[in-house]
Amino acid sequence: MTVTPTSTIPTDYQRIVLLNPTRYLGNLMIAGGIIQHFLQYCQKHNIHFLLVVDAAYQELLQDSFPADSLLFYPRKQIQQASLFKKLSAYLHCLFTIRRFNADIAFNIEEDSVSHRLTQFSGAKFKLGSNIRRNKHGYDHVLDINYLKRTEAHKHRWYGFAEIFSKLGLQTMQPSYLNLNIKRLPTSLREKLEQLGVDLQAPLIAIHASAAKDYKKWPAVNFAELIASLNKQGYKAVLIGAGQADQQANSNILEHLKTNDAGINCIDLCNQLSLFELASLLTHVKAMVGNDSGPFHLAAALGVKGCVIFGPTDVALWRPLSEHSIVMKSAEACAAECTKSGCIYENRCLKSIKPTQVLEKLQSLL
Repeated sequence: MTVTPTSTIPTDYQRIVLLNPTRYLGNLMIAGGIIQHFLQYCQKHNIHFLLVVDAAYQELLQDSFPADSLLFYPRKQIQQASLFKKLSAYLHCLFTIRRFNADIAFNIEEDSVSHRLTQFSGAKFKLGSNIRRNKHGYDHVLDINYLKRTEAHKHRWYGFAEIFSKLGLQTMQPSYLNLNIKRLPTSLREKLEQLGVDLQAPLIAIHASAAKDYKKWPAVNFAELIASLNKQGYKAVLIGAGQADQQANSNILEHLKTNDAGINCIDLCNQLSLFELASLLTHVKAMVGNDSGPFHLAAALGVKGCVIFGPTDVALWRPLSEHSIVMKSAEACAAECTKSGCIYENRCLKSIKPTQVLEKLQSLL
């Protein structure tokens, strides 16, 4: 099928599916509020809406969307299963989408999974959002270019909002996914206490890792910040999931062991589900972290915090919360640098001092 960008997007649709099985928690938090508003729009106009999202978010989203509006893409199952089971899991998800019999199928991410599911969705009209990547199998592709926007409307949220505006959703103010998270259920309290977390102490959550190395503030800086917080009566808890997060936390603990052996810092990496992490974040006083999904999750929950930016564009990815302070160095990037290779060894990150972060954090607290 040849893409025809001038094709008219149907306005009389009755069944619509959003293919958005994003791996990135931050993207889900940023787009989630718009998706919830679009669901309300669909309900008001008697339109059947289906959201396809990564199964990793099932528990997190269970009280934020009606159960019949969600279909979970089994990414982890597909990655870990045998070839036959991979194919079986994928086809089961795909056939469920096709049985929905959508008038419109669309995606808002640039990843290949969303792209393929949209192509094979069986929808009468297929809408893409990246004219450079969604070249085949679509009836219409929007040219959503985040980098060519004005600074005031450059944020990724505005790009997502533009897609939904083409489907009839009126303008709204930037906001995160509205999560319905109960504060520390008894089972989680008991689990945290068993892990050594003092729930009576004022807790500061620390997320020291990120999807990209150029986003990671040095472990020694996190250790120094944790030591300073400890002297002021706060207790740090390290959060995260996966090998990279575990390594970042181990590096911090090693620095603390060497320089501040008396500090008891609890490492919760790989100990909590995403839903349990969200519940814990409703209990902490604040959070400090790199530009990453967990910080956007905390910001979406209204947690105060300081987020540390390296070369990433703040205008594009800043938190959508008035309770978040962005720490960004004034050091300019060299023309020869790229995100994957910096001749100054990421001085923009390293020049942000723990004392500066502590000062900003104190202003929040």
